[in-house]
Amino acid sequence: MASAAEATQPGVTRWLGFAGRSLVTRLVLLLIAFVAVPVILYTEFHNVEETKSRLLLEAIRDKGLVIAGALKDPLNRADASAYARLGDELARYAIGNVGLKLLYRPSSAPPEGGFFYVAAAPAVNADQLERERQRLAALGILDRVSASCAGDVPLALRLDLPDGRTELLTSITPVKTSGGCWALVAASSLDTPSDRRLGQPYWQLPEVQLALAVYLALALLVLALFLDLWRSLHRFGRMARAVGQRRTDAQFTDENTVPELAPVASAFDQMVTRLRGAAAHLRQVAEDTAHAYKTPLGTIRQALEPLRRQQAPQDMRSERAIQAIEASLDRLDSLVAAARRLDDVTADTLDPPRERVDLAAMLRQVAASYAPTLPADGPRLAVDVVTPAQVIGGTELLELALENLIENALSFSPPLTTVRLRLAQDGRYAVVTVEDSGPGVPPEHLPRIFDRYFSMRPTGHTTHFGLGLWIVKRNIEAMGGLASAANRPTGGFAISLRLPLA
Repeated sequence: MASAAEATQPGVTRWLGFAGRSLVTRLVLLLIAFVAVPVILYTEFHNVEETKSRLLLEAIRDKGLVIAGALKDPLNRADASAYARLGDELARYAIGNVGLKLLYRPSSAPPEGGFFYVAAAPAVNADQLERERQRLAALGILDRVSASCAGDVPLALRLDLPDGRTELLTSITPVKTSGGCWALVAASSLDTPSDRRLGQPYWQLPEVQLALAVYLALALLVLALFLDLWRSLHRFGRMARAVGQRRTDAQFTDENTVPELAPVASAFDQMVTRLRGAAAHLRQVAEDTAHAYKTPLGTIRQALEPLRRQQAPQDMRSERAIQAIEASLDRLDSLVAAARRLDDVTADTLDPPRERVDLAAMLRQVAASYAPTLPADGPRLAVDVVTPAQVIGGTELLELALENLIENALSFSPPLTTVRLRLAQDGRYAVVTVEDSGPGVPPEHLPRIFDRYFSMRPTGHTTHFGLGLWIVKRNIEAMGGLASAANRPTGGFAISLRLPLA
């Protein structure tokens, strides 16, 4: 025997195939791709940009270290009279876009005294120097230099100058002398496009922001197309259900908003028109056929009457022949009625009527129509309306379904028992239940109870063809409902009809 895993494998394979073709699955995969691709590309390009920026910064810092080493001797010889000449000394090393600024903190100054600007090359105004000093002090960089006056302090600090230019402070190199602590600040003017990248967050680069804007526009366009298609398919689905249940007479072409789906909408409208035409044709053919059969059957019945009157009382052979003819006529009448019901059910399935039906009133009306025909010693009918309810459907469809259920229940119920018609509500559904006290249905036959031509009656019944419960199921499903059957725990059988409330 196959294992449980082998038995479930085809079902899993079908589910995976369905999921792989689903628009939801593809949309989720598309969203994952839209999120993953920019993250991966941004990470890779960011790493490359960081490596390039780090190499440039290190080259500028190394230049500052070399300049600080060259200035160490002049700084050791500097005194109050020599401070003015330090600007000329710095100018010898300020080459290209490299700027140098020299700060000094005397040994006699208190710890909170800070540094003073002494010289700069190229020369800058006092406001710029003060702004730069305050920025370094606010960041705590000068305090770190003042504490030890040793070790290079690498920087990548952008500073906006008053004249609109941007400068990048790249390092502070301390030089300790007997008179105090000197600090050489190396800076680079960001004049070229490649220089302006230094010290700037990668996401602020213009090309990165442009690429992100283009990518987001593309992602939004693709998602908009996907969602538009999704909404159109759902709109078509709602429209198809509404048209199938006759809740609307609108056309698919009126609801469609996607030009490419116009041929599909037009084909759906043509299909609906053909189905409704076919349903009307089936009803007409059923009526014509039934009428055509009724006429010769009535003629045959009338022709039997003279034969029966002329029959000799002792002629048993003629009596049996006439009885056989009458039984066959009864069977033909039943066949004609069943054929017409089948055609009507098929037509109503294709084009179900939509009317507001009061179920409580219908149950009482149908039960009252059976009362005069019930024998005194037979089963009785009772109506129990727990909650009144109205549904949208076809009056004839519901009446035929109820009549079939009542006839089925009465035929299996013992004498003097009660067939109960119950109406209640369950959420958004009206539930009609027909209960009897008959023998019920063997559990192995329950799944087939609504099958076409399935009957539990003894052989020899000429007026029952196993179509009654099948018609019930077809009628209820045509109105968007559900029919179910079960044996009652206390004995008997029950069939329930669930119909959407109006």
